[in-house]
Amino acid sequence: MSITSPRIAVALSTYNGERYLEEQVDSILAQDVSDLRLFVRDDGSTDGTVALLRRLERREDITLLIGKNVGYTRSFLHIVRSIPRSFDYISFSDQDDIWLPGKLSRAVSVLRQQDESIPQLYCAEYEYCDVDLRPKGRSRLNRTGVTFSKMLYENVTSGNTQVMNRRLADAINSSDARDAFGHDWWVALVATALGGLSYDDFVCLKYRRTGDNASASGTDRLRVLRNRIDRFVKGGQLRCVSAMLKKLDACFGDQMAPERRKVLKLFLEGSRTRKALAPLRLRQSLRGELVVRLLFLLGAL
Repeated sequence: MSITSPRIAVALSTYNGERYLEEQVDSILAQDVSDLRLFVRDDGSTDGTVALLRRLERREDITLLIGKNVGYTRSFLHIVRSIPRSFDYISFSDQDDIWLPGKLSRAVSVLRQQDESIPQLYCAEYEYCDVDLRPKGRSRLNRTGVTFSKMLYENVTSGNTQVMNRRLADAINSSDARDAFGHDWWVALVATALGGLSYDDFVCLKYRRTGDNASASGTDRLRVLRNRIDRFVKGGQLRCVSAMLKKLDACFGDQMAPERRKVLKLFLEGSRTRKALAPLRLRQSLRGELVVRLLFLLGAL
């Protein structure tokens, strides 16, 4: 793809986020790219978020969508479908982060070095902060590399760092993934199934940890690991992940490279033993890997 001045869209879903939203929007619109538009969908807020958005909408580079509450996954995917195909790249945004200068231009630069005739996704790292943006550390989402098999049972990307090309957006829009387990996981899964994922060990934003978005991703590593495993095993993720992999096969199986399709079929149809002994790395941590293998043997996955 040859793009002289790429058109970039940012998809932002809001829900009761008025406190930090304007700072987030300002940091997006301050990015050093020439053709940028922010598409915001409110997902049924009950605070002053919509009023704030209507004021911000007066800026010429913001498109506002007001909808009922459908959950963040469906809300984000709805925004992606609403973005005109004339946009070359689409980025996701949370409602309370601060984007650092050069976030988008760096992502686009990386993507333009890839084969853009196929779906491509960029992802990076972030600095996590308290509510007053005091730094508390940085993420380490990718410690052992990203492959299709490693994306099946763990999302090693963060949606607020993702930027996708038009081919990937078209693929996402062609699928009915309203019940996917997280828009960012689904996007990364499709990217690694059909095309490529470029991981950049670069801190691109300040991730503000508030009471509304707090998870274990911004705490010590042991707690992060325990939280991820607990959510995977106890939080209903087992059923959701299995359904998502079946959806991937139904939507894109016939478009996948034979080796990737073979891997997917193994974990959809293989015996407990074959899955447990598969010579593939599936999780970033050894403990997580062992848990998944045990779940295979128990027939829980």
